[in-house]
Amino acid sequence: MNKQEKINKLKTCIHLAGEQAQQIRRAGLNIDVKGKSDFVTQADNTVEAFLQAQLQLLFPEDGFLGEEGGLITGTQGTWVIDPIDGTSNYLQGMDYWCISLAYVVQGAIQLGFIYAPDRDEFFFAEQGQGAWLNEQPLIMANSISGQEIIGIGHSNRVPLTSYFEVISILDNHGVDHRRFGAGALMLAHVASGQVHGYFEAHLNSWDALAGVLLVQEAGGKVSHFLDHNGLFEGNAIWASTPNLWPLLEPLSTQCFLND
Repeated sequence: MNKQEKINKLKTCIHLAGEQAQQIRRAGLNIDVKGKSDFVTQADNTVEAFLQAQLQLLFPEDGFLGEEGGLITGTQGTWVIDPIDGTSNYLQGMDYWCISLAYVVQGAIQLGFIYAPDRDEFFFAEQGQGAWLNEQPLIMANSISGQEIIGIGHSNRVPLTSYFEVISILDNHGVDHRRFGAGALMLAHVASGQVHGYFEAHLNSWDALAGVLLVQEAGGKVSHFLDHNGLFEGNAIWASTPNLWPLLEPLSTQCFLND
């Protein structure tokens, strides 16, 4: 198979993984607690194992970094996966969860896939080629003043007071906010224009990388997530429409640097 055929095969596998997650939820879930508000289900493990197996067949030279399974080294690039981002939403039967998969080579994100099965939304981006939602190209427009909405993700590593400070600054500029509990999907929705920005003080790479590429390829602005060993340690994330960037970008220093 050539590269495009492999990508198409992988898209099919991601759709199948989403169907597996839906079926497992309908059948009943086994749930383990990893930490405060941090859950892992049978679906997390099943989806990650399935996608890892498919990736090893399609790209045997590559490595793998999964939220549940950790790092498997390879000789070429690294596939980075969150089998279910928004696990709490998934557990409660809400539709705001997704599968996130990215491909990184020598510090650059080459491919990004985000699939929200319950919403029938499949996002794909390829470096230098563009971004798509359900095969329709994404081209980001500037937001309209007074109608802007920013997504917020909360990290337990950062005091809530810092988030309140950001929310206050946004409110003073007439920018509203939402928190939906799935950072990868919120970044995809920045790319598609359903929200106009997203920030979180710390996000893991498996939650961020596919969305970072989607925003970039759609024409938006996004922070340098892979700096400071972001692939393995995570990083702060800021993304927005071009016209909101001058407001959002300085807030990372203003509100979070000293935490």
